[in-house]
Amino acid sequence: MEVLIVGNGIAGNEVATCLRASGRNDITITILSAESFPEYDPCSLPYFVGEEVKRDEVFRKSPEDYQTNNIRLILNQKATAIDPDRKTVTTETGDEYAYDKLVLAHGGSLFIPPIPGIDKDGIFSCKQLAEADRLAAGHGKTAVVVGSGAIGIEAAEALKLKGCAVYIVELLPWIMPTLFCEPAARRLEDAMRGYGIDVLTGEKVLSFEGDQRVSSVVTDKRTIDCDTVVVATGVVPGKPLAETAGIQVGRGILANEKMETNVKDIYTCGDCVQTRDALTGEDCMYQLKHNATEQARIVARNILGEDAVYPGGYPFARAHFFDTHAVTFGKTLKSAEFAFDKDEIEVIERENQMGYLRLLLHDGQLIGGQAIGNYADYTGLFMGFMWRKDNIHDLKENWGKIAAAVSVYPWQFREFGRLIGLSALDADHKVISY
Repeated sequence: MEVLIVGNGIAGNEVATCLRASGRNDITITILSAESFPEYDPCSLPYFVGEEVKRDEVFRKSPEDYQTNNIRLILNQKATAIDPDRKTVTTETGDEYAYDKLVLAHGGSLFIPPIPGIDKDGIFSCKQLAEADRLAAGHGKTAVVVGSGAIGIEAAEALKLKGCAVYIVELLPWIMPTLFCEPAARRLEDAMRGYGIDVLTGEKVLSFEGDQRVSSVVTDKRTIDCDTVVVATGVVPGKPLAETAGIQVGRGILANEKMETNVKDIYTCGDCVQTRDALTGEDCMYQLKHNATEQARIVARNILGEDAVYPGGYPFARAHFFDTHAVTFGKTLKSAEFAFDKDEIEVIERENQMGYLRLLLHDGQLIGGQAIGNYADYTGLFMGFMWRKDNIHDLKENWGKIAAAVSVYPWQFREFGRLIGLSALDADHKVISY
């Protein structure tokens, strides 16, 4: 069986690794990559730029690893078309590669906003190693990061560590708007300013000025003189390749619960996939490492003949910069309103020497939350409550029994109650109904 994998990132390599781990000797594995490198970790790139890790530490595999595992890696070959009748994939160079099973794990491309001057020298991204190499080699003094997702925040930290004066410009009202609710994001903004990074929210970039090289960024509120710009405005799922085969797409490539597309023998996983929320069942695009890995394992199992089902994706991410650590999981208030009635959502907030905690409830059940500081260390506990669908209202009503010295309730209930303030007779327990 010839398995062809388009994409050499985390998802594609996880499929290949799982297939090889099966011990099947009749499977030939080929990976097509548009890049020039063996597998690396994109999340490590800002740390390489900021000189916190060495370049060779960003790699997850060496060329020898592919050879050892009998995986054929073909670099610098961008797939451009699929012929599902002939079962071939054609690349930019016109080369063709045959398959019995095809896996689309090619992620997406950086969204390049149509801003005048965006093609000037000194404007970078930090999503691919080749771009990170260029950014790391620079010696700028003032940098503007456009966009404040996880990559933008990490790039801002990296450039600050390189000695730059750094500005973050975010179009929406607060930073990391898809990951954090406004109250949590405002606290992270304050932390970034405390580290000397200027955070400008609700501000639109109008143009990049300069001759050959960028010399300033013009927004709808000011002009910022700079010599370096990082564009961190998100990733566009790689739908065009799938469309050449007649594969159905929405916001991303569509797949069923077995990660199969509507075209026979073609699977998909990773950042190019539109999937379902594991908690609510709604359509979603969660371009996060843990989802890509889990999807890839389902793909491999089904190629091997199992009947594996993907339960759906879920948001989980961290924001770590300098000495500030934060996590987010499940729904934010904004995303929860697509699945639930806004008036039925409750918010528990705590802020003390441990940091800041924000939990979202629906019908007494935890549907998401954010934590900053030491509260972030308990994310596993909180997510356990969310996946088990434990009822927080019942916990509060039965707190006397739960907190008793001879309680038969699991320790997790007592710890959760302590963290939300029940052990202090609700002195700091604030519930807000929206």
